[in-house]
Amino acid sequence: MWTEGQAYAVAPEQLDIIDGGRAAISIGLLLACAIGFDLPDLAFGAVAAFWTCLCDPFGGSWSRFQTMAKFAVLGAIVFALSSFGAHFGTVAATVTLFALVALCCLGRSYVPAFGPGPAQGSFISAIAVVIGVSTPRPLEGAVELGGYFLLGAAVTIVISTLIWPNHTNAPGRLMLVMIYTRLRTMLSALTDLDRAPVSAAWLQYETLTRRAVRIAIERGRQIVARRLLGSRSHGHAVDVAARLFAVLIALGQHRKGSEKFAGDDVSLLRDLDELLRQLIDCLDSGATTSDPINQKASLLYSRACESQNKVFGRCIAGSAIALVSLAGTSSLPSRQETESKRLSPRTLRKPTMPSSVVWQQALRVTTAVTACHLIGIWFDVTLSYWGTIATLVVMQPAFGNTWARVIERATGTLLGGLVTAVLLMGSPGHVMMTLMIVPLAAAVIALRTVNYALFMIFLTPMFMLLSDLIRPADDLILLRAVNESLGALFGVVASILVFPTNERVAISDALRAAVSANMSFAASVLRSSHRSDLTETAKAQADAGVGSSRAEVAAAGLSFGKGAATTADSLKGILSALRNVCGASAVFEILGNGDHPGIDGQRADHYQAMSSALEMQLRTWTLRDLPKPLTDPGDALDQAVADLALAVQAFIRSYGRGSKIPGGHS
Repeated sequence: MWTEGQAYAVAPEQLDIIDGGRAAISIGLLLACAIGFDLPDLAFGAVAAFWTCLCDPFGGSWSRFQTMAKFAVLGAIVFALSSFGAHFGTVAATVTLFALVALCCLGRSYVPAFGPGPAQGSFISAIAVVIGVSTPRPLEGAVELGGYFLLGAAVTIVISTLIWPNHTNAPGRLMLVMIYTRLRTMLSALTDLDRAPVSAAWLQYETLTRRAVRIAIERGRQIVARRLLGSRSHGHAVDVAARLFAVLIALGQHRKGSEKFAGDDVSLLRDLDELLRQLIDCLDSGATTSDPINQKASLLYSRACESQNKVFGRCIAGSAIALVSLAGTSSLPSRQETESKRLSPRTLRKPTMPSSVVWQQALRVTTAVTACHLIGIWFDVTLSYWGTIATLVVMQPAFGNTWARVIERATGTLLGGLVTAVLLMGSPGHVMMTLMIVPLAAAVIALRTVNYALFMIFLTPMFMLLSDLIRPADDLILLRAVNESLGALFGVVASILVFPTNERVAISDALRAAVSANMSFAASVLRSSHRSDLTETAKAQADAGVGSSRAEVAAAGLSFGKGAATTADSLKGILSALRNVCGASAVFEILGNGDHPGIDGQRADHYQAMSSALEMQLRTWTLRDLPKPLTDPGDALDQAVADLALAVQAFIRSYGRGSKIPGGHS
């Protein structure tokens, strides 16, 4: 759970053995042909097959075919061009490397995502350029290499889309099991508030636990859209999980402002926990619900309606409604029927990043890659393209993410190097090396979207054995260590010196998006209490969660200088205030108080005006007058909004012009 919300999370539910099996067949077939027909260059086709597997985007066969085919053509072209360009000498090789890597990087996107995903074709094509430059050939030889590349990619495409297409329900099943297990963990953390110091337990519940569940749900939406083709049943199950999450947020907010749970409340929580346990078992078997679960959920709803605690009772009743809706029908009242249809499965639309981010990152990466390439040539480093690839891979738009990638890559490479040392102890021949490469490739592809460090543990020995098969060399372990260190060094230095990220701008953008999303959610719940359609509110809540998570990730990536404790505290204050706004909004939605439509509409307008004012302050780093509240002191939601305004102003005082800010900028 700790990894949730980090730049590179661990996603065990995305382990895909089927993908690994397809990769093993493709690579094994091509390596067998290279050895059997004595065509060493055909091994480059095996490399292309592996890269094509990395670019497999999930989803339907046609969309997968299109994506992999585009990569195959682009990769073959740049591979042949880079090899031919390098044939004319060092200067031509350097110019070719710079031009083609820049072109490939310009086609790459840098959209934040929850957890790892498939590699982008343009990114892998840039790696192909590096390999091509290290393999200079005349025109005929370069075209031949491009042909082998295209052949390897074509073999993979045929196997993946025609011979062995996607027909497994495992990704969806594991995804739902993971999400509902996270919800059950959140429920357990909620009940533990009565058995632990409130301050420590609440901090754990509000930060780590809530973020883990929120990111698991959003990653689930991505899986439904990308891998499950927008499956209605899986999409609805994720929507129900989102509803349960909102209920648990409301319960936590209620618990924060009260004493311990009453005895009847604890009993209801235990029954809900048991329902979730049975549901997880049901999901693990491939079903979404069962008659016993529906019956117990209906009974829980009846008991919750009789609860003396109005807020608590409605929260538990909302949970029961959501669980009953998994069956597709509900005999509960009309408002609950409406709530069970809050979201329809939707394909996530990735926001486009500013063009400046893309071209600045492209120039930054290209400069670092070219410099590493030249240093490798200057000092005659054996297999120097390893270091160049390392530079290309570790560099991210944000320095904090670059450093995180360096650490993960170093950890995976170290452990993978130990594995390689063991495998090479017996000086294996070509056939034995192929037999070792194939299962390693299967493991790499199966783990490609689970975790980067784990991915590197298997990629390192696979890549080293494959390189040794193509270009035999001594001291592979030492060479790997030298080149990885060199690549990481150039990646970090370039991130600092070439178009350095203004972290104040980065955190400002993240906070403005989070403030806007959470205030929109607050305004939406005020307006939704007077209408039956809750789709807009559900989307607003999802956006608020995404915005808060990205702000937390951005804050975690900042490096605070000496004496910046005050500014760090003020940043944490904003994040805490955002969670309070979300929690108070969830409580208001559960209560469904629609007694004052006129006043609630005015409050919603006030929240939108307040949001615009706070966003302007964060954009300009200046304090300005804020809209005056409509009521004084107002309810818990009004208080949460007021606290957010105070937190933003405290943050601006700390980070204002001339003040110390993350990364040393002013």
